[in-house]
Parts: sequence; C-alpha cells; structure tokens
Amino acid sequence: MGETGHLSCPLHFYNMLVHLIANGKTREENVAVKNIWQKDNLVFLDLYFYRIKRSQVIDSVYIKDFLDLSNEKFYASAELFIADYCDYLSRQGMEACSGVSGKQDSDFKLLAPIKDNLIILTFMAKCTDKFNQIKNQALRDYIMHRLPQTQILSDQYISSYLKALTPNEQDFLAAVKKLNTQTPEDVEYLIREALKISASDGIISYKERLYLAEIIQTLREYGIEPDIEF
Repeated sequence: MGETGHLSCPLHFYNMLVHLIANGKTREENVAVKNIWQKDNLVFLDLYFYRIKRSQVIDSVYIKDFLDLSNEKFYASAELFIADYCDYLSRQGMEACSGVSGKQDSDFKLLAPIKDNLIILTFMAKCTDKFNQIKNQALRDYIMHRLPQTQILSDQYISSYLKALTPNEQDFLAAVKKLNTQTPEDVEYLIREALKISASDGIISYKERLYLAEIIQTLREYGIEPDIEF
C-alpha cells in the first residue's frame, strides 16, 4: 500500500463507496478511482480517499466490493468493477488498464463449461439465506473436480465469482432443464453435491427438499434415474 498525489482532475468513477479488508476486518471509504494497472500478476488501484484527502495505491485482493453512488451500481468484487472500468476507458478511446483488460473474460471462459451447474449449486447454497463456509468450500471443490485447469485461478477470484453469482428461481429452473445435455455420471455427481450442500447446516429444509425433488423429477423425465435418497 502506498501514497500518491492529490485528486486534480475530473474522473468518471469519482463517487465510489468501497469496502476494504484488512486484518480480518472490513472498513468503508468514499473514494475516486484514479487508475488501475497490473504488475507481476497483481492488480493495483490508485484510489483517492475523500476522508483523508489523499491517494493510496491498493492491491485489489484487499477490496471486497464497490458501490457507484452516482448511479447505485453495485460490484460484488474488485474483478467485476475492474472489467467495467477497463470497458469504459476502451469506449472513451483511452488507454485501458495497462495490461489488465481481457483477464476477466479469459477467467470467465474457464468456468463457462459448468456455469449452469454452478447456477444450480449456488442457488441451492443460497436459497435458505444460510450461506456458510462449508457450502462455499463445497462449491469450490466442485469447480476443481470438474475443471482441474481452474487451479490457475486465485482463491480471491473464485470467491468473488461465486459471490457475484446470484441466481433466482427462474435461473435455477432454466439450468435444470439443460441437464439432459450432460452425461449421467456428471449429473449424478452434481445432484450428490447439491444434496451435500443442502445438508451442510445439519438439516435439509422443506424448501431445499422441493428444489432437490425438482432436479430429480426433471432427470427422470430425461430417462436418468439418480441413485439418491434424502
């Protein structure tokens, strides 16, 4: 973390609320984003802090989320904001992010083959508003099992990706309808992980049972009979 000069020019992202993580605690600051760049596989943001009237360079791993107060747009992770920031600079014909742009798209492509399954599992993990560390770890284990190549992604990135994934019931049902495109082995592994996630807090709720039943019934309609009891 370092200091830079004062805010001296108008910026597009000038009225941002950021949550910073340090020593296991989160603090809130009102900032303007002056610049973003990448060095040695790390991404840094030059932020002007209105409270202390000076700028500091912050490693993106210490940023939890952003809220643009000028339009109330929420970014659930630094990565999501950085992608938007770089896109804005590109559209303005400005130099974009010193090598940062493009990384987000590449990472999303790595997870694309199992996005529908992650929608299902994330929906099951969050449908009772009891998203705990066990559920988060189960989702991460599923990603690594299905896509070993994602080991190149940082823990911070995967956590941010999962946090930003907020499917509703319609998204869940649409993803379930696509399960007939997968192998029976992959589908059975998915339903077992969904069951593990649902049972992670010691009890499978009535709502979770309904959604698990929806998955199983849809699979039966496709001629797949998973060996699952709950």
